[in-house]
Amino acid sequence: MSDDLSLFKESLRKRNMDFRKLETEHHRLERELNELVRRKTLTPQEESHKKQIQIEKLHAKDRMEEMVRQYMKQQATP
Repeated sequence: MSDDLSLFKESLRKRNMDFRKLETEHHRLERELNELVRRKTLTPQEESHKKQIQIEKLHAKDRMEEMVRQYMKQQATP
């Protein structure tokens, strides 16, 4: 199933600009979150920002997964 999922994602990446934008945003948020996580201590503002990034990243992932599910359903329908 993992290989099939990868193929569906790759196909969706090629066909859907919104999916590509979400994926790009998800990667940007991942990098930003990693920068904050590497720090030994965070200010209260940075902690708050870190939590906001985590929420945004999760929302982007959820939207991408929903797009993949819809695309897989469309491809399965004759």
